[in-house]
Amino acid sequence: MHRLWIAAAFAVLAIGAGSLLNGQPYGTGGPSTTSTTVSGVTGTITQLNYGPNGTADGFLVGTNTLLEFGPSLCGGIGSLGAVGNAVTYSGNEFTSTSGFESVQVTSFTNTTTNATYTAPSSTSGAATYGPTSGAVKQLNYGPGGAIDGFLFTASGASSAIFVSTGPQASSSLTSLLTVGATVSVTGNASSHGSACSSTGALEVVNATSLTIGSQTVVISGGGFGGGFGPGPGGPGPHR
Repeated sequence: MHRLWIAAAFAVLAIGAGSLLNGQPYGTGGPSTTSTTVSGVTGTITQLNYGPNGTADGFLVGTNTLLEFGPSLCGGIGSLGAVGNAVTYSGNEFTSTSGFESVQVTSFTNTTTNATYTAPSSTSGAATYGPTSGAVKQLNYGPGGAIDGFLFTASGASSAIFVSTGPQASSSLTSLLTVGATVSVTGNASSHGSACSSTGALEVVNATSLTIGSQTVVISGGGFGGGFGPGPGGPGPHR
């Protein structure tokens, strides 16, 4: 009996490992799932769908199509629609053997309210940003009051991005960063998603160095919560 139990356990593990090796997307039905790209599909929201933490994270359209949105959705799923709204969507559709369809949405329009969503483009790694000069539009603070980033508008640009510095650089930046100050930003465009603002998602840059006036702050860790490191002139700000 004990041997039979062990054999069954190994069989379950083997099935799970096979699903991972087959490269099936998480939550899309396992190795028997088929996939296709859909565009301009219309339907009506029949219910909200909820994640494991109880937060609404998708819509059911009709009786068997689940629309799933990325984690960078600003304003929550409720900002995009409600039960009874007519919608048009495109994305990657996965159909299980039961006929249930799950769509990883790339674009979405609520034709009842005119709310729209476009999935952020994904990158395989962080792209280099800057050095780019522009102005500080707003300071950002961590829970303890330390500066951990700022909204930044590059010269000639019409929209802001979020520059992450990490809270450990705050002691160096407090006396240098002010709203309206001119700063040159060098860093890496984040591949981990976007930040939210009242107008939607913002591009995120993890700063590796900032030049403010004649002083440069080198940020170790590239804005991922790291501290400031030494530059050519010594630790922290240098001339």
